[in-house]
Amino acid sequence: MGKDQWIMVDLGTKPMGVSNEEWKRLDRNVKSTIRLCVSDLVFLNVSREDMEKALWDKLGTLYQSKSLVNKLFLQKKLYNLRMEDGDSMTEHMNAFNTVLSQLLSVDIKLLDEDKCISLFYSLPDSWVV
Repeated sequence: MGKDQWIMVDLGTKPMGVSNEEWKRLDRNVKSTIRLCVSDLVFLNVSREDMEKALWDKLGTLYQSKSLVNKLFLQKKLYNLRMEDGDSMTEHMNAFNTVLSQLLSVDIKLLDEDKCISLFYSLPDSWVV
């Protein structure tokens, strides 16, 4: 998303000096960008949101819950992540980094040592020996 689109999501209300037409255009652009970036199943949960701020907030409510259950689920997801022999290292690292990013989004910060240990244990034995 462009700089203007992030300002819209952050503010949620039209700043002074922006015309109504420009604001409506930016709103359409933001909603289109968000909707293009979510899967069909996710889109079904947010398709009724009229304004970009409401759309963004709804996505946050649905998928960035900082509840204890969500935190435990994400930690379990990290600890159970395993790469099988023959799997792509790139795909495994993408999955690993995705889980780390998700943990950060719910305010769980891992030490570098913990990340290294988790990555080490996620690799198949053939990579470790």
